[in-house]
Amino acid sequence: MPKHEFSNSSSIRHCDYDQSTGKMTICFQSGGTYEYECDQSCFEALKAAASPGKHFHANIKPHYTGVKM
Repeated sequence: MPKHEFSNSSSIRHCDYDQSTGKMTICFQSGGTYEYECDQSCFEALKAAASPGKHFHANIKPHYTGVKM
């Protein structure tokens, strides 16, 4: 899937999802990049969130382990 840029987020720069591995990569404004093993609906929900940072902290960080890239 193509990279999704967040112009409305002060915490997340962009994310993308690899369907073949089931992994989402999130690049943060701070410069850190992390990979999360999740399903595509998790990626779609992050893209659609009114506040990507709040969505990440409420729905991704507590439930998925990020691996620093």
